[in-house]
Amino acid sequence: MEVTPCKKSNDERIDKEEEDYKMGTLAYFRANERRRFLHGMVKFLPKSLQSRLTVLKNMQIDYFDIERQLYEEMFYIERKYHEKLVSLYNKRKDIISGKLEPDNELPKWKEFKENSSEMPLNYDYCNILKIYKSVNEETKGVPNFWLTVLKTSERISDIIYELDEPLLSKLTDITIDYNDLSYTIEFHFDENEYIHNKLLTKQYFLSKSLDMEYPFNYDGPNVIKCVGCEIEWKDGKNLTVKKIKYSEEEDDVVPVASFFHFFNPPKLSKEDMDVETQEILFIDFEIGQFMRDELIPRAILFFTGDYFEDSEHFIEEKIAKNGYELSGNFKKLHIK
Repeated sequence: MEVTPCKKSNDERIDKEEEDYKMGTLAYFRANERRRFLHGMVKFLPKSLQSRLTVLKNMQIDYFDIERQLYEEMFYIERKYHEKLVSLYNKRKDIISGKLEPDNELPKWKEFKENSSEMPLNYDYCNILKIYKSVNEETKGVPNFWLTVLKTSERISDIIYELDEPLLSKLTDITIDYNDLSYTIEFHFDENEYIHNKLLTKQYFLSKSLDMEYPFNYDGPNVIKCVGCEIEWKDGKNLTVKKIKYSEEEDDVVPVASFFHFFNPPKLSKEDMDVETQEILFIDFEIGQFMRDELIPRAILFFTGDYFEDSEHFIEEKIAKNGYELSGNFKKLHIK
């Protein structure tokens, strides 16, 4: 006996087409759209199934808590091995400053030949070349090493301005100091005409527990706050402000874009922050971690062009993970 399949009603067919469309394009949703879609889908599931999903999500939080313990131990292991690296960092500092003249060595890597003459040069890189035009065989150490390292990092160069460069050229070292679930980025300066400080610091504090408000984006200890330091500017040399004179009797001091706002992050509690301030701090935290994990340990690779940095992918990935989009505030990191 031949069975004739029932024809679907027009409404059923439309529902099926909509379902196929939604499921077929799910992979192409942006992070926020995908999350809203799946949250909505779960709400329409049977109560018994939702109950099982709740248990599974609770188990996921238990997993994250164990993972948090792992990351915490890894932090202390990292601190332990950092102590072993200090001698290498000190030797690097001595070579850069000219205090130590190392013996010649053959490379331990295979040289890569590249035609640099075909590479386009932007404004920053042209200025870097100008810095080294005066270098000769009599030059001691590696002049302007840290300024060059900072300017060749895509993530850091965006917050460095021309007016910052004379002071940044006086950097003698950038180091890390580890504490109890916190670390401090330390900028060491030679005598200069801008600041009295020999040392500028930025301390980052890591979370000791899961953020139970929304624990599901956990991927390691988050920076929960950062503390800068007071810059003791010499008279008339403050790079973070400028004086505007309106008349003979009236003038005003206004902030200007400068790298050195980096040492004066917002001091608001999370509850008091607007979205823009949260975005600024989010990027600030990422820059601190980038300096700790990449820029300071691999500084020579930034200088020689052997470090491949994908900052755009890095920022987009972190934004997607945290569930919001930035609104052009990367530059606002250094303008209060």
